[in-house]
Amino acid sequence: MDSKILRSWGGAHASKSWQFKPSTEEEALSLFDLNDVYGVIPRGSGNSYGDQALNTKGGIVSIQDFPADDELIITAEGHASVRGGTSYEMLLHASVKQGWIMPVIPGSKSITLGGAIAADAHGKNHFHKSSLSSYIINIDLLTAKGSVVRCNRSDEPELFWATIGGLGLTGLILRATVQLEEIVSDQFIVKSEKFLDFDELIDRFKTASLDHSYSVAWIDLVSKNKSGRGIIQSADPVGLPSETLSYESPQRLGVPNQLPFSLVNKVSCGVFNAARFHSHPSPMQQNQMSIPEFIHPLDQVRNWNNLYGKKGFSQWQIVVPETEEPFLGEIISKLGDLPLLPSLAVLKRLGSESESYLSFCKPGWTLAVDFPFTDGSSRRLLNDFDTRLAGIGGRIYLAKDGGMNPDLLNVMFPRLDDWKQVRAQYDPGNVWQSDLSRRLKLT
Repeated sequence: MDSKILRSWGGAHASKSWQFKPSTEEEALSLFDLNDVYGVIPRGSGNSYGDQALNTKGGIVSIQDFPADDELIITAEGHASVRGGTSYEMLLHASVKQGWIMPVIPGSKSITLGGAIAADAHGKNHFHKSSLSSYIINIDLLTAKGSVVRCNRSDEPELFWATIGGLGLTGLILRATVQLEEIVSDQFIVKSEKFLDFDELIDRFKTASLDHSYSVAWIDLVSKNKSGRGIIQSADPVGLPSETLSYESPQRLGVPNQLPFSLVNKVSCGVFNAARFHSHPSPMQQNQMSIPEFIHPLDQVRNWNNLYGKKGFSQWQIVVPETEEPFLGEIISKLGDLPLLPSLAVLKRLGSESESYLSFCKPGWTLAVDFPFTDGSSRRLLNDFDTRLAGIGGRIYLAKDGGMNPDLLNVMFPRLDDWKQVRAQYDPGNVWQSDLSRRLKLT
């Protein structure tokens, strides 16, 4: 089978791999005839920031060519069976018009349900709703043994929890039954407030996360005078019923696919961040927004990742335990001093930890920072923070990682060896592999 060069969504990682795109579950079984020593990894919409869905010299399998379900059947209890290759956009279009929504929605509408499960995705409401794992009832998984296993909290529970957050390394998620949440409106009331420094911002965030359903903060890490200044957005669903419900996701702008250079640099970031901060009025603002306007603001710009040019960008996402806020403040104050450009920084508050073996979220704060990619050594500039983070019980989000030290894995994820044992039981021949799994010595 011919190989093709695939890139990560961030653009900083690439692999030359053969691709298999079956159109039925029966056809998917034949992928094991194609498998070789480098294995195969599931790939959804290709929205991984790093090398999670890349497999150099090996294979990629995608089920996005499976025929779409004619309609989304939702039971009276809010249960729905959804193909793993279904994007959140498709799922929300189908569910919202019927008065239901996924309780946990990640930051991009393009992510597939299978990809979100493999990342144990979270949203801007984790403090109240936890991660996606809380709303997965069943998973139909194509395992390395060539059989489809239905796993849940009672049947094959070890496989269930190893698959959630398992980065595609336990099998191909063909379908999942999810628990939806009933809604009466497709609108949010969004409150927005800006703060001159990080101490003020995080103190207000603690209250906002308690009082509102959703909370997120944009933070300016470029400004030398006011590093950590930012804007908090908090949202709650509108209580009055809408006449009709819909998930409309307009794209107002688009970025060309082939930019030979990056539009993201120190000057443009400084201008953008200053404009965003100073254009926000000082008093608290309150507006009504649709679901995509609040949950998926970046998706309104088609292919916004192309702003970073051919070299692309990477994201560093960490969780700092709630007892270690001074360390978070130190990161905020010092990150801009490194020879890296923190072009976009987002802060969220996290709640309870899931039962996933490789669970990322735990009570505390998660900071996600985008950096334009320069060369292979740039990620190592964060190594000191990584080591200290591990020492205080923090974690790196493996679903977005692009270069952490594998020696820190057992410290950050104390159930890693248990996960490896479960994976070895269901994949003794090491069929499921990726560039990330080999880099981090997971397989």
